[in-house]
Amino acid sequence: MKIVSLFYVGLGLLTCLSSGTIYATAPTSTTAGGTTTIDINNTRFMFDYPPRMTEVLAPVALQQNWYWPASKLYRLNSSELSSSQLNSTKPEQQRALVLQQLAQLQQSAEPALQTELATLQLQVKNWRLAERIVIPIDYDLARAQVPFNRRFEPGLYKLQLVARPEQVHFWGAVTKNIAMPHSGATAVADYMSAIERSDVADSTIVYIMQPDGRIIKAGVAAWNQLHIEAMPGAQIFIPFASGWFGAELEKLNQNLLALALHRVVE
Repeated sequence: MKIVSLFYVGLGLLTCLSSGTIYATAPTSTTAGGTTTIDINNTRFMFDYPPRMTEVLAPVALQQNWYWPASKLYRLNSSELSSSQLNSTKPEQQRALVLQQLAQLQQSAEPALQTELATLQLQVKNWRLAERIVIPIDYDLARAQVPFNRRFEPGLYKLQLVARPEQVHFWGAVTKNIAMPHSGATAVADYMSAIERSDVADSTIVYIMQPDGRIIKAGVAAWNQLHIEAMPGAQIFIPFASGWFGAELEKLNQNLLALALHRVVE
């Protein structure tokens, strides 16, 4: 854990403990309702009151030029923040459902689809998951507009802050997952010529999972494409063509998207 010196933030006092944990005492006017622990890029901050977004971000906001749209907040279950303790109940239930769907579809699939599903099944098993809370995380926005300066409920959280990503990532019904350099003012359809989609892929649409958690369906065929851009750090999901199993594969596509939202990538 990174050790940070003693300093004030907002109305509370932050104290650096010997463990490298930063502890914030409550202002006298704030009603304490349990401890809020937030791991921010492997530095742990503890508040004995429900802190607001500005108070959480203040110690780190000016450390570098963060790309706020790519910030991710997760709620954890465990009292530990180690990598083996990230999993939360909700995404684990979703994972179990997706793995069950993948196993069932493989039983009656053609060889090409069966191979694709087996590969994806292995990937999903190895994902690190935690319950993502999709809210705007932006220090300047939180300071300027009260609705974006919400309080954190008592509990355990993981907050990832990153500099501006340089790539967009493609996964799903592809021969292999691939990361490509982000290109500004470029429609997602313009990336597709470099992507090796599998024989079971839907060639007409993709789903853009923007780093801020928004999911956008985008046409990429000549007849349905629009100028929709992927933000730096976006995850582009290539869905399976629903014609293979109709509603079953469409349901799998949607469940994969819902699960991927909770994926933790360091």
